[in-house]
Amino acid sequence: MKRYSLILALVFIPAWALFAQNEDDALRYSMTYFGGSARNMSTAGAMSAMGGDFSMVSSNPASLGRFTKSQFSFTPNLEIATATSSFYGSQDYDVRIKGNISNLSYIKAYELDPRKFKNWYSVQIGIGMNRIKSYNQNMTYGGEVDSSILHSFIREANGTSSDFIYDYFPFTAGLAYDVFAIDPGAEPGTYTTQFQNGKADHYRTIQREGGITEFNVLTVSGNYGNKLLLGGSVNVLYTKFYEKFNHRETFDATANWLNWINYTGELDIQGYGLNMRVGAIYMPTEKFRFGLGIETPTAYWMNDYWKNNMSSGTDSGDKFVEGEFIPTGSYEYRIRTPFKANVSGAAVFSKYGSVGVEIEYVDYGDAKLKSRNNSSAPYSFALENSQIDNIYRPAINAKIGLEARITQRVYARGGFAYYSNPYKESSGNNQEPTLLITGGFGYNFGMTYIDIAYVLKGNNEDYYAYDPTMNGSFAQFRTRNSQLALTIGARF
Repeated sequence: MKRYSLILALVFIPAWALFAQNEDDALRYSMTYFGGSARNMSTAGAMSAMGGDFSMVSSNPASLGRFTKSQFSFTPNLEIATATSSFYGSQDYDVRIKGNISNLSYIKAYELDPRKFKNWYSVQIGIGMNRIKSYNQNMTYGGEVDSSILHSFIREANGTSSDFIYDYFPFTAGLAYDVFAIDPGAEPGTYTTQFQNGKADHYRTIQREGGITEFNVLTVSGNYGNKLLLGGSVNVLYTKFYEKFNHRETFDATANWLNWINYTGELDIQGYGLNMRVGAIYMPTEKFRFGLGIETPTAYWMNDYWKNNMSSGTDSGDKFVEGEFIPTGSYEYRIRTPFKANVSGAAVFSKYGSVGVEIEYVDYGDAKLKSRNNSSAPYSFALENSQIDNIYRPAINAKIGLEARITQRVYARGGFAYYSNPYKESSGNNQEPTLLITGGFGYNFGMTYIDIAYVLKGNNEDYYAYDPTMNGSFAQFRTRNSQLALTIGARF
């Protein structure tokens, strides 16, 4: 269904069904990436065994054990997301530029006398935030085809009495019926539309925004004997996913009574999650370090809100849905993401720099959807959870990063990350691994420092606006997301 080049995109279902909580939601919040500070981003999040950067807490909280001085850091981030579409021979281009804060942190380091504190050399306490995923994207496509989204609505509604079409299909066929875009057919329970021949000029825009931000409300680490670093963190996650689409069709046949339709939809998802993380880093020599990080499943409390609307233009005037009849919906539920674990290693090459690797294990099939406790509309999610188990599999994700010392104060960095296909082969999702390429520089002034990072990610994505078996529903997007981050930090 999907062909990917550099990074995973969301799994798409027909746009009017986006309000349904399903296996796509489970993957959306289970699959996260590296982020935060410019140093962490420029080395692809692979240097957790080296430590010395707050954003590495998202992999291994023991990484703070390398700090001997207190530190403050702040990282603004600029995203440039582009999308080129292909729709039945026509192409369009769209771009979205968005700024955000990807890291804000404070670490208090306490040096200890190992003779008094049983070989403990230091303790660190940290608080802060790291942005670990982005959904920002604008996409546009358009072109002429000999079919309409209305034909999909008709297929959906056939067999349903017009007395119940609003009750059964309030967000789709019911709207089309209300604005005279589809009409009763010759037989009871059948439907037709005025657009019977000619071409329909399709034009759709999709706007997405949001992301996942992790707030490390408390991270504690310590250095034991200059050989073993231990750490733990309590994390609160905030996620927001917003999508809005506008689907417009105009019909070229002058004999048609129906001239155009405009169909819109909005989905607004917000939620909070809670997890914990523990980690250890062992340093057998000054040149080599080995780490282990474990993350508990994240418990999310989610709230979805959705709305759809439609209007049409006819020879007898424009038709609208009255405001009080515009359908909306909302639902509160829970998501449990999978357990995660990682192993890491780093090597220090004296004055020349260092290299780090990290391998992560996560079983995406272990995610679960649940109703809220004491919900007024409880639902078992048995079918959705069965689907999660059927289509997702365990994955191994790998990262490698390099930090080279150019001069005593200047550092050059680069990295590469590989995220495995989360789908089972039997699921039919032909998805390639996710790849991210990173680079950057750092300048150490002594008490202060500046780091710059660039991250490139992209994908080729198949998108279905409605019933994928129908002509006119399919568009392909080639998207690229570039991030430019600047960290300003101070040690004291």
